[in-house]
Amino acid sequence: MALSKTVLSTVGSVAATTMFVHSIIHDYIPRELHEYLLFGLRNMFTKFSNQLTMVIDEFNCFVNNETYEAAETYFGNKLSPNIHQLKISKPEKEENFNIAMERNEEVTDVSNG
Repeated sequence: MALSKTVLSTVGSVAATTMFVHSIIHDYIPRELHEYLLFGLRNMFTKFSNQLTMVIDEFNCFVNNETYEAAETYFGNKLSPNIHQLKISKPEKEENFNIAMERNEEVTDVSNG
């Protein structure tokens, strides 16, 4: 019983501290500095990750990127135009791709064939 009280008290303190820090950051730190700090944190954590991030730009020096056009053609109307990031993976022994997006977007099943 005492352990559960300690755990709940700790979780409550951490949640309150997180909310306080979140409000301070959003209210008093300029958006540009906030984005710069987040960019730095992401870079720091990605150095310890075994994942690869691949970016396919729509244009390359004002010229259409054929790789982007191929990806756009392949995914077509399966994706929402509001998507900012798309994570695609395919486990070795599966036939379907796994697709994850930010902002709670949804996608229909995309098969390998």
